[in-house]
Amino acid sequence: MRSAPPPAAPGHAPPRALTVGVAGHVDHGKTSLVRALTGVNTDALREEQRRGISIELGFAPLQLETRVGPVTVGFVDMPGHERFVRRMISGAAGIDAVLLVVAADEGVMPQGREHLAICDLLGVRRGAVALTKVDLADELLLELVAEDVGELLADGPLAGAPTLHFSTTDVPTWRTRFLAELGALVADWVEAQQGGSAAARPFRMPVDRSFVLPGRGTVVTGTAAEGTVALDDQLMAWPGGATFRVRGAQRHGESVSSFAAPGRVALDLAGAALADVPVGAVLAKPGGVLETRRVDASLRVLDHVRKPLKARHRAMVHIGTSHVEASITSLTGEPMGAHEPHLVQIHLDQPRAIAPGERFIVRSSATDPRFGQTIAGGCVLHPAPPRHRLCDAEVLAALGDLLDGDDPARVAASVAIARGSGLSDAELALRLQLAPALLSKAVKAALSQGKIRKFGSPPRYLVPGAVSALEARIVAVVAAVHAERPDLPGVDEPDLARKVGAWLDAGMIQGVVHGLLRRGALVRVGPHLAQVDFKPRLLRARPRVRAALVDAVTGHGLAPPIGNALRDAVTALCPAPAEELELAIREESDAGTVTVIRSGFVVPTETLAAAVAEVFERFVPAERFSTGELKDVLGLTRKHLIPVAEFLDNARLTIRDPDGNRRFRGNALERWQAGDAVWPAER
Repeated sequence: MRSAPPPAAPGHAPPRALTVGVAGHVDHGKTSLVRALTGVNTDALREEQRRGISIELGFAPLQLETRVGPVTVGFVDMPGHERFVRRMISGAAGIDAVLLVVAADEGVMPQGREHLAICDLLGVRRGAVALTKVDLADELLLELVAEDVGELLADGPLAGAPTLHFSTTDVPTWRTRFLAELGALVADWVEAQQGGSAAARPFRMPVDRSFVLPGRGTVVTGTAAEGTVALDDQLMAWPGGATFRVRGAQRHGESVSSFAAPGRVALDLAGAALADVPVGAVLAKPGGVLETRRVDASLRVLDHVRKPLKARHRAMVHIGTSHVEASITSLTGEPMGAHEPHLVQIHLDQPRAIAPGERFIVRSSATDPRFGQTIAGGCVLHPAPPRHRLCDAEVLAALGDLLDGDDPARVAASVAIARGSGLSDAELALRLQLAPALLSKAVKAALSQGKIRKFGSPPRYLVPGAVSALEARIVAVVAAVHAERPDLPGVDEPDLARKVGAWLDAGMIQGVVHGLLRRGALVRVGPHLAQVDFKPRLLRARPRVRAALVDAVTGHGLAPPIGNALRDAVTALCPAPAEELELAIREESDAGTVTVIRSGFVVPTETLAAAVAEVFERFVPAERFSTGELKDVLGLTRKHLIPVAEFLDNARLTIRDPDGNRRFRGNALERWQAGDAVWPAER
C-alpha cells in the first residue's frame, strides 16, 4: 500500500472499474503483455525473475478511455505453470472477464485449456483471446492457430470471442492497436455488468495477498465480490470471526475514503496480524456471511473426466482464494458423469466463510489417481443446509428452484430446506444472493402466492408442508400430555414449546398454535392448551385404599411389607389396582402420614422420625458409626437396613465415607444439639 494522492474530492465519481484475468499456458507471454500495456512488471519475486515464470499472482492497473468514459482495468496476471494452478484459481475468483493468452508460435497448450475451463466453471462469461508472439509465426501458422483457438472456444461461453494480436518486437505500434481494440471490448463488458446489484449486498472480499508495511501495519488485497466499505468500518475476518477497523483503503494505488464492489481494493486493518488475515481468509461486514462446513451446490464435471466420479467422492475444493479437502455427495445417489449438472452436498473438512451463488473449483485430491487435475466446478446453492437424505424429492425440487427458479421460488426453496426451523429475514439474506430491496419484494411475492407463511414477531417463514408437520407435532404433544396426566387441564405454552422442540423459535411455535386455536383444533383453558373434547379427570385414590395402606405398614416398625408383599397386604384389606395403590402412596406421602424410603418401601412417618432420633441419640457421642452398628440399634435385616441407611444419606442427615462408615452432616448435627427436630425438619 504505497504512498498515494489524497482521496478524490466529494462528488467526484471514480472511474468505472473492471477486473480482467490474464490466463494461459506458461511462457506464452502473459507477464510481458501486462508489462507492455501497464508498465508494471508483475513478476516481482526474485525467484520469478530468475526462473522466468510467474509463481504468484501479479496485479497491474490500466487506465483506459472508452466510449462509456474512463475505465480502470485491473489486470490479474495468473501463473501459467501446472504446479501453480492453485494460485491461478485464487486470482480468477471474482474476475469480470478473461484475457486468454495464446502464443502464436505454439498454439493452444494444456494449461491454456485448463485455465479456460476454470474460468468457465467460475462463471466468467466475457473475454477475448490475446495472440502473442505473432512476429514468430507466418501466415499459415497464424491460420492454424486461429482454427485451434476457434475449436477451443466453440462450445463454451467465449464462443466467437475476438482475437487481439500482440508482439513485443515493436511495442509502441502493437500497444496502440491492442489498446484500441481492448478499449472497445472493455466498454462492451462494462455495459454488460449488472448495475449496482453487487454494491447493494454486504461487503465481502476473499484475501489474495496479505503483508505488513512498516509504519502502517497489516494490509490485505483482494477482488471484492460484493458490498461497500469505508474508512473506520468494522470488518470480520473468517475463519475465526475477529473484528478489525479499516484504517485505510486504496483502489489501484490511489487512496479512497470508500469503495464499492466489484473491483480490486487494498485495505489497511488496524490491530490485525498476518496470522489473523492470511491468504484464503474472507473479510466481510458483521452478519454479512456464513461460516459453514456444509453447502448444497450444483456441480458440473468436465468433459475430459471419462470415468464418472463416485456418488461419494473425496476432492480438493477451491472456493474464493482458499482450498480445503472435502467429501462431495451426489444427492441422487448416482455417480457423477460429465455433460449434465449434478445436485450435491459438500462436506468441508474445515469451516469456510461462503456466500450464496459463490463459484468453486474441484481438483482431484492426493488419494485420487487423477491427482492435480481440475475435474469439476460449480455454484453454491445453499451455504448452510442441514444434512439431507439421498433421493429426497422435496430437497431435490427445492435445490432445482434455487438453481433455476425466479426470486419468489428461490425464497420458498431456501425456507423449505430449513424444514421445521424456518428462516428469519436476516437468515434469508445470508442464504440468497439478492439485494435487500429485491429480497423484500421476493418475500412479499412468495407470501402472496402461498409459497411460504409468516409466524411470530420478528417473523419467521415456513413452507406450508412444514407448517402442517409442525401443527401435527403440536397436536400430538398435547395428546401425549393428556394421556400422561389426565388430571391436568392441559399443557402451558412454554412447556409445549420445550416439548415440541427446544431448538425451535418459541415465537414461531406460538404463531402456529394461534392458528390451531383460530381453527378450533385446540382450545385454551386458562393458561393451558387442550384438545377440544378433553375433560380432565381428578384422579384420587379411594379413602378406603388410603386407610388400607396405612394399616398395612403400621405396627411393623421399619420392617413393613415391601413391593409385592405390600400390594398383597393392601389388597387383602381393600382390593385395588396397582395404579390406585400408587396414587394412595403419593397422596399419603403428600399428607405426611407415610414416608417412601424407596419404591415399594413405605413406613409411617412417626415411626421413621422416632428411629432417626434414636440413631442421633446413640451415635452423636461416637461421631461415626458402621452399618453393622446401625443394624444393632434398629434391629433390621439387611433387606430393610440398607434402604434405610441410604435414605439417611439421601435426606442429607448422614454422609458415607469410602470405608463404609457414616457420620452426621454438620447442619443436621447442629439442629440436634440445638434441640430442634432433625427429621422431618421444621420449616
